[in-house]
Amino acid sequence: MTQVATNREAISLGTWIGFFSMAGGTFMAVLDTQIVASSLAEIGASLGSTIDEASWIQTAYIIAEVIMIPLAGWLSRSLSLKYLYALACILFTLFSICCALAWSIESIMVFRIFQGLFAGAMIPLLYQAIYALFPRERQANVTLFVVLIIAIAPTIGPTLGGWITQTYSWRWLFLLNVFPGLIVSTSVFYLVKCPPPNFSLLKKFDYQGIILIAIFLGCLEYVLGEGTENDWFESRLIVTLSFIVVTSAGLLLWRELTCRHPVIDLRAFRDRNFATGCLFNFIMGLGLFGSGYLMTVFLSSVRDYNSLEIGKVMMVPGLAMMISLPVVRLFRTRLGVRTTLAIGLILFGVSLSINAFMTAETGFDQLLLPQAMRGFAMMMCMSPITELALGRLPTEAVANASSLYSLMRYLGGGIGIAVINTLVEMRSSLHHQRLVEVLNPARYATSDIITSFSSSVAGQTTDLVQALEGGLQLLSILVERESLLMTCNDIWLMIACLFAISFMLMPTVQKVAPRS
Repeated sequence: MTQVATNREAISLGTWIGFFSMAGGTFMAVLDTQIVASSLAEIGASLGSTIDEASWIQTAYIIAEVIMIPLAGWLSRSLSLKYLYALACILFTLFSICCALAWSIESIMVFRIFQGLFAGAMIPLLYQAIYALFPRERQANVTLFVVLIIAIAPTIGPTLGGWITQTYSWRWLFLLNVFPGLIVSTSVFYLVKCPPPNFSLLKKFDYQGIILIAIFLGCLEYVLGEGTENDWFESRLIVTLSFIVVTSAGLLLWRELTCRHPVIDLRAFRDRNFATGCLFNFIMGLGLFGSGYLMTVFLSSVRDYNSLEIGKVMMVPGLAMMISLPVVRLFRTRLGVRTTLAIGLILFGVSLSINAFMTAETGFDQLLLPQAMRGFAMMMCMSPITELALGRLPTEAVANASSLYSLMRYLGGGIGIAVINTLVEMRSSLHHQRLVEVLNPARYATSDIITSFSSSVAGQTTDLVQALEGGLQLLSILVERESLLMTCNDIWLMIACLFAISFMLMPTVQKVAPRS
């Protein structure tokens, strides 16, 4: 069988089952990125660690995952698509069992590193499978399904994880992977048809490139994840790691452009659509992960929602994505890839702009429209971006390019969340200062507010001094809440402007021509 199914060749039932098994395995891998996010406190308490130490359960997985993603293309060329995926899935399942049996915070961190490595191999291979297993006329519809799988998993991860932890135990977050993992690895191994491994590539092992990738991406993810907590460049560790990031990035670029057999082939960026598609995917990563993170900050800190209430709001985009699948397919067929993407970018920006006018009373009813619109826009954007980025490349280049393409989304999410964290700290401090200036106790209006708050406290105490202190404390809480609310609105508008700028890049996108 050739690398790409031909138009005349019927797709067997086994191929469909094998591909859907890969989709299920990738859903499982992406889900595990976020499923422990809402249960870190419970895991840390069970293993006798602090919440800061427990946060590394999440960080270790993400760093390992991001390091492996760009290596998956080279490994798939060496071991073949199906053998690498089956191996990655069975090892992912094995280390899921190890995580469930962890006895200390150190042990679960080590197991999560290996779990993240093998999850990182599975994610880009699903994109590669689209172009390896299906003829061109089916690739667009299959891409829609893959996009749904990749995008919906992070939206339900924290909610599902919190429910499992509260209902059963945090160990079931990992045991949940065992049965599906065994089914997926077996199905892929026996049902997916692809060219045999090319073990000769292993003799041309670019170990220098792999080491530089690990150093560059590992340090970059640490800086992005821990920079805000360490006051960025006020920390000597962050400064040192940032220097390592810049140096290793330069060395990696030089190595991969001069090496005869690079582990990641950067020549794919010569294709304008691939380069633009990676930029769009970076922006979509920021929009997907950044908007989800910012919405969680608003709901938890401004609205004081619990995890189930937050999950209810965060499920809306996922449901909208599933419902919109046939509509997006119709748009793509009738209007074309570029027009569909342009409409999606506009809708995404509009949904963000609506959020920029939230108040402290904004709840589920008011958030339903922008959340649903954002889910619809994600489907309108992500499927065309995938087709634009990978659809023009030669078949033999897709394996490497799909890894780079997947990496862009994760880098966009990581950088976006780091920037949002920094903006939350800076803008909330600025808005707090301005509100304090406006609410000067010497002003008559401010005095009335303090008197009103003090009166509400006076019913609980007969001490007038305590009543006054209670009133001032209530005012302070109100100022903190409003400054954070104003900050969230500012950031929503900033992200909306980013999508407006990305819309202006549409003239650079070329029509997708048949693959050579």
